[in-house]
Amino acid sequence: MHLWKRVGLFFCSLRRRYIWFFFLAPTLVALISIVVFPLVFSLSLSFHDWNIIRAKAWSWTGIANYRTILFEDPYFRSAFKVTLLYLVGTVSLQFGLGLLVALILHRITEKIIGFLRTALILPITMTPVIVGMIWRLMYNPDLGMLNYFLTWFRLSPVNWTGMPLTALPSVMMADIWEWTPFVALILLAGLQALPQEPFEAALVDGASSWQTFRYVTLPLLSPVMLVALLIRVMDSFKTFDLIFVLTQGGPGMSTEILNYYTYRYGFKFFHLGYASALSWLLLVVVTIISIVLVRIIRSKGISVGGAR
Repeated sequence: MHLWKRVGLFFCSLRRRYIWFFFLAPTLVALISIVVFPLVFSLSLSFHDWNIIRAKAWSWTGIANYRTILFEDPYFRSAFKVTLLYLVGTVSLQFGLGLLVALILHRITEKIIGFLRTALILPITMTPVIVGMIWRLMYNPDLGMLNYFLTWFRLSPVNWTGMPLTALPSVMMADIWEWTPFVALILLAGLQALPQEPFEAALVDGASSWQTFRYVTLPLLSPVMLVALLIRVMDSFKTFDLIFVLTQGGPGMSTEILNYYTYRYGFKFFHLGYASALSWLLLVVVTIISIVLVRIIRSKGISVGGAR
């Protein structure tokens, strides 16, 4: 009886010490099922050749998929080039316009800025599919608003998403319209949190507005800008909805970025092993860029979470 009492006390102390695990267990099971298992499965799949429309089991290929992608696939190089053009074009314009909007809003009175903040949030709250549908209507060659305005100046209508020369800039414009307010709001918050002493010192020293902006505002705001840059770079690599709705990668491959190229191989051609290898290469590229940006951010004296 004394032994059973000791065993009971042992299990009671064990339960009190590890009670947190029983509360976390359902979440851990869901996390492993939804996140960890698909990651491990896709990594394993990337080393195999598997087409689900063929009545054939997996066949081990080792690194053949990765070797083909990196050294033998011209379409991958084309998609990678389009991805870089899309990334540089959208992010640079979003930051230029976002910084301009943030500087303008920073000088506006508090009564007006509340309304403008709400207006800026509206594009961000829309899903990319809805944004794509709106811009698809605007780009319509016959009934679109953009071609309607062109007729005012007696210019010929343009098939915005149907020509290789204009298709990628058209998709980029929709992305810039949706996410420039996001960058502007982050930079506006950063501007409002800057200390006033350096600006007062610059004013006493007789610095011009441009000198104050260049030598005071930009250096102080650079950590916040880098955090926003990290977020936008990672999001740009994941772009899919806009391209699917507006161009579906066309015409030709002029708007086919890596994310859409991976989708096409996996869900149109059903080469799941090859598509898994593509997705892991994309993950590696995003991870490398993110690590570089995080190190730069930390060298500026700010954590990714924003706390100094």
